[in-house]
Amino acid sequence: MTFNRIQVKHLLMCAVLTAGLSTVTTSCSNDDNTPEVTYPVTIIENLPSELPSSYVMKSGSVTYTELNTGRVTTFDLPMTVADVLPAGTYDIDGTMVVTYTDANGAEVEQALRAVVSQQVISATSQSATLKWFFYNPENTLVFGEVYFAGSPNAAGTNGLYDTYLTIYNNTDEVQYADGIAIVESKLTNASTDRILTAANQRDANFTVQTVYVIPGSGKDVAINPGESIKIVDQAIDWSNQVAGALNHTDADFEWYDEVTTGTIRDTDNPAVPNLEKWFSYSNTIWLPSNQCNRSYAIVRFPEGMTAEKFLSEQNGEYSYINAATGKEMAGTKCYLIKYEWILDGINLSPKEGWTLGALSTSVDASYAAIADAKVDKTRFGKKFVRKVAGVSAAGNTVLMDTNDSANDFNVVSAN
Repeated sequence: MTFNRIQVKHLLMCAVLTAGLSTVTTSCSNDDNTPEVTYPVTIIENLPSELPSSYVMKSGSVTYTELNTGRVTTFDLPMTVADVLPAGTYDIDGTMVVTYTDANGAEVEQALRAVVSQQVISATSQSATLKWFFYNPENTLVFGEVYFAGSPNAAGTNGLYDTYLTIYNNTDEVQYADGIAIVESKLTNASTDRILTAANQRDANFTVQTVYVIPGSGKDVAINPGESIKIVDQAIDWSNQVAGALNHTDADFEWYDEVTTGTIRDTDNPAVPNLEKWFSYSNTIWLPSNQCNRSYAIVRFPEGMTAEKFLSEQNGEYSYINAATGKEMAGTKCYLIKYEWILDGINLSPKEGWTLGALSTSVDASYAAIADAKVDKTRFGKKFVRKVAGVSAAGNTVLMDTNDSANDFNVVSAN
């Protein structure tokens, strides 16, 4: 059965009005047949503004977990006056699947989630406001923090290489990061070049210039619910070089580029495992854009994918019209990532440089900005941190994941 928005609101309002009468229901407890006092529970919806009013709810449920007893109760949506709970303090976790027709006439199915912490159910307080947000149930692992500008160097003129990112388990189950790749876009998000090759169109594939992979045979790299792993450029204590820089000796992995020619060398901490480098456009070392103007994704390849297979099948060389000269040119040293492989993605850009995201809007609707301009030195020492949406029914922190980085991330000091 499906319900349209008007029906859902009508039923919710009826439940709210009924709950306002402080109706008390009694039932027999499981222990000694003593009547158990229960109270009607209701939710008040707060839906995303982007959700069309014509949406239809395909399915939905709300789970209440009582924090003192651990008792778990799940109600189907829409809730009714028959939905009751004993007095207590509850964490609430709601999920909903809706369908609607978008502006282009296409049918869209979208999942939503809402979480509430420590909601009191009693004779005088039982209604909970659920602030729903779009989410992708497949986004089991997400970027928790991204720090690519680096701490300011001693002169304050540039950033250090104390850059890092974290991958966060946004579920209530153990997730394994073996074989997960971190990739960087070929295009900057300020590019106005016109791509000619169909496979490299933003809505077709994600064109990347680096592919670094977490090693493991399947279940070697476990990330517990509500926890993350830290991946750094160089797993050293940078504060030994510049006061206030970060200490990365606690890193889980580092990306290391072995260079045997020239004068540039990478620093390898033998106590910290290295990512496997499947590909990098750089002949020396890879440095994420400290102007924070590219896009990044967490990728889980299909079973059986190897570096050799990927490089042979996913070549991403393309043709484009250079915006400055009007001439047709070739884009090289890049590969294609299919969107069904992407667990999470983020567009980064200074505000004044933004033109179009390198990722499809289905992955990231806009972008996160660390500064107004790419040369703004105030970006040094700042990082992107994903917002907290609430707490799951299992008690784990749920990070905001609406597939819109402008909404999902805050910019804060890295210290």
